[in-house]
Amino acid sequence: MHNKEHAYTSTGIKKTKRILGISSSPRESGSRSEQLLVKLLDHAKEFGAEVELIRLKDKNLYPCTACYSNKPALCDFPCTHKDQGDTQLVLEKIIEADALVVATPVHWGGPSPLLSILLGKMTAIENNQDEIWDKSGKEPLAGKPFALIASQDGDGAAMALSQVQWALNHMGLFCIPYGMIFEPSILKRSVARMGLRLIGERRFEWIENTIRLAARNLILMSDELADCEFDDKLFREPRS
Repeated sequence: MHNKEHAYTSTGIKKTKRILGISSSPRESGSRSEQLLVKLLDHAKEFGAEVELIRLKDKNLYPCTACYSNKPALCDFPCTHKDQGDTQLVLEKIIEADALVVATPVHWGGPSPLLSILLGKMTAIENNQDEIWDKSGKEPLAGKPFALIASQDGDGAAMALSQVQWALNHMGLFCIPYGMIFEPSILKRSVARMGLRLIGERRFEWIENTIRLAARNLILMSDELADCEFDDKLFREPRS
């Protein structure tokens, strides 16, 4: 296996990448999904990225008021809630980032309600990508790599992460290789971990390895995709 230094320097990254981690757990501390997110961000720093973590529980995000459903032209950017709470702050951070890591607990087979609110608010970016690009000179979403993290067992995690992946992919973002990560909750029990060590069970090491791979691939893919145009500027859905 390549060492960390070689694995990074051999890639020839053009410039430092900004990785934004979004924690959507409502818990005050000790969130399993956030712990995994922090591990990934730490690896990203080892590979030379600038990282930032925001906790949605600390932000005041107003739920989407479905402007687009009422009339597409009403869904504007900045969002209608730009002067209320932290909506615009969070959306601007998403636009500025080169890649995203989103962590969520599993709530009845779906993502955190906090994350669902954010996905709704991101509609303001998705529906105004041309205008944002013209003003900032930066593609806000299309082709932006992302990874997802959940802290729950197989079926629940698969359903929750699939919902989030579908939404982000429809907005134009790109899920990286090894970008769907979950950790079975039983592994957080000390007795279970001790038992696995005693019997020499190493099957779950894939979780740690996948977290590191995802961190590296976020940087690699953001560099590779930086100059690609994924949207067809010649054709646009009507917004009247």
